[in-house]
Amino acid sequence: MFRYIYDGSFDGFLCVVYDCYYNKIPDNIESIDKYNIDMLYEDMNIVTDVIKSRKVHYAIIEKISKDSLILIYQAFLSEAIGMEFKLYKYIQLGFKLGSKIDNYLTDEVVNEVQKYSRKVGLEAHRFLGLVRFQEFNGILYAAIEPTHNILELLGNHFKARLTNEKWIIHDITRKTGILYEDNEWILQDLKFEKLESHEEEELFYQNLWKVFHKSVSIKEKTNEKLQMQHMPKKYWNNLIEMK
Repeated sequence: MFRYIYDGSFDGFLCVVYDCYYNKIPDNIESIDKYNIDMLYEDMNIVTDVIKSRKVHYAIIEKISKDSLILIYQAFLSEAIGMEFKLYKYIQLGFKLGSKIDNYLTDEVVNEVQKYSRKVGLEAHRFLGLVRFQEFNGILYAAIEPTHNILELLGNHFKARLTNEKWIIHDITRKTGILYEDNEWILQDLKFEKLESHEEEELFYQNLWKVFHKSVSIKEKTNEKLQMQHMPKKYWNNLIEMK
C-alpha cells in the first residue's frame, strides 16, 4: 500500500491532491504530526509548493465552485481522522460532477465532508461570542480550547472589531495563535502555557463582568438546556463569567 505524508498545512494538502493526479493515487494521506511508521505502507513525503497548491486551489473553484473550496477548507480544519483522504475523494468526484456534487447527499464521502464542514463553521461562529480578552501591558490576550482548528476563521472578525488594538488569540491545545498589530494578523506557534492576568485594573474589570453576569441572570428564567446549546460546558474554562 502507498501513503503520502505532508506538513499538515492546507497548502500541503493541496500539493498532495496535485500529486494524486500527476503521480500516484495513494491508499492513505497523513500529516506529519499524526504520522506513525507502518510497515504496510510505502511512504512518500510531499514538499509544500505554493505554485502547485495555487493550481489546485483555482482548479477547485473553476471545476467545482468557490463554495466547495470553502467547504473543503472547513472540513480540513476539523482534523478528523482520515479526513484528508475523504477530501481527496470529494475533490475527485467534484471534478466529474461539478457544482452539482453537493446535491449527492446519499454519497458517504459528500455527506461526511459536509457534516464536518458544518461542525467547524458552527464552532467558529460560536467562538465569535465566546472569546474573552485580558490585558497584559497594553496587549489584549485570549485563550481558547476549540475542538477544531478554527483560529484562521476568527482572524478577520476580530481584526474588524479590534482594529486599533494589539491582540493575541491563543489556541492552548494546539499551541498556536493569531497575533495582530497594525491592521495585519499572522498565525504563529505559541509554545507557552495559558496566561492569566494579575494586573489590578484587569482583575477589577473581570470582577465587574462577573457581577454583571450574575445580576442579569434570573434564576427562575434560567434555561440550562438552551444555555448549553449556545455555550457548551467544554468552553467554560476560558469564560470569565463562568469561573
